Amino acid sequence: MDTPWKRRRQAVTDTLEDQSALFLFSGQAKQKTLDQDFPFSVNRNFYYLTGLDEPDYILMAAKLGGEVKETLFLPRPDPYLELYHGKMPTAEDIQARTGVDAAFYLDKLDWELGRLFSRNYFEHLYMDFHKRELNTDAYPEHDMARRITQAHPYLRLHSIARTIDNLRRVKDEEELHCIREAIRITGLGIESILRHMAPGVGEGQLQAYFEFELKYNGAMGNAFYPIIAAGANSVNLHYERNNQLLKAGDVLLLDLGAEYGYYSADISRTFPVSGAFTSRQRYYYDAVLAAQQAIADALRPGLPVDDTVEIARDKLFEYCVQDGLTKERKDMERLLPHGVCHYMGLDTHDVGDRNLLQPGMVLTMEPGIYLREEGLGIRIEDDALITANGCEVLSKQILKTPEEIEVFVKSIQQE
Repeated sequence: MDTPWKRRRQAVTDTLEDQSALFLFSGQAKQKTLDQDFPFSVNRNFYYLTGLDEPDYILMAAKLGGEVKETLFLPRPDPYLELYHGKMPTAEDIQARTGVDAAFYLDKLDWELGRLFSRNYFEHLYMDFHKRELNTDAYPEHDMARRITQAHPYLRLHSIARTIDNLRRVKDEEELHCIREAIRITGLGIESILRHMAPGVGEGQLQAYFEFELKYNGAMGNAFYPIIAAGANSVNLHYERNNQLLKAGDVLLLDLGAEYGYYSADISRTFPVSGAFTSRQRYYYDAVLAAQQAIADALRPGLPVDDTVEIARDKLFEYCVQDGLTKERKDMERLLPHGVCHYMGLDTHDVGDRNLLQPGMVLTMEPGIYLREEGLGIRIEDDALITANGCEVLSKQILKTPEEIEVFVKSIQQE
């Protein structure tokens, strides 16, 4: 059985040393209240290799004598839990769905591992060590590594995270389909915001209109908590309160995206609340638009991804000098204080080494400028696919030019 997940697992196991065992965990549900958990979010590397999104699953791959055997462990179906939550998959279901060699229930985990390690000689143990914080008590991969290495202290311990992360940088067709759909639905949500944008409307109300469109059109929800920042809030890079009212003459900065099939969109737009840009808003909107076009023109295989921020700052500097805002190039680090390109996929800020671009990578183009003394922030972000000779802008259908925006808003006001 050939599936994207089986191909990805083979790409990972091809990198393992011989005489090794690899473990990945789907993650665990976290308690929210006495009788409810937080919505479960699967470990993205586990999902990337299995297509499964349930808690408490374990994927094991054993590589012995050059041969790889894959095994999945899952909770045993429980009639009491099924009464509340619906039918649970069987081991046979999961084996057929994923194409692994075997599937067992978790109550056989220790017995199966004991038999495997007693009958074979292993030299290497791989885990997906991916957490940022030092407190690792809550993470099953750390507990499993401790248990196995205490029993078999001769094993060499490795992290497989970087290998999987770098594979995830280049998207296959199935992934690109999900990303394109996430972007399409995000565009519908942005249009809904524009249809309801007006002085006196609340940022939170616009968030509600956006999120309705996501769910109504088949998205899982937000890829990240949406930024809906009116007026002076637009200069705060990750403003998330979304509790202020829109005012005439202000801009509305959006940074948001849908999640579809666990894949993200990430789009930023800046709109005039009154429907038309002031001359100053328009000048710096054009500056940011030109900076984004300079990035798009530069994106191609072989470009160091972190070169993009200086490309954007160079273009913005031309506009700032012409307007008399600054004569010092170093000021651009204050006026554009963030990077402009990041990978995008199963994580909105997707994983992998930031080095030379390759065909099949998807990344954002997100220049901005922030005039803090004036309470004016402008950011424009689109998502792009690196092709053999350049890039394809995946979100070009979403309203962006000043003319498109003003015509669209005017048409709504006349309805």
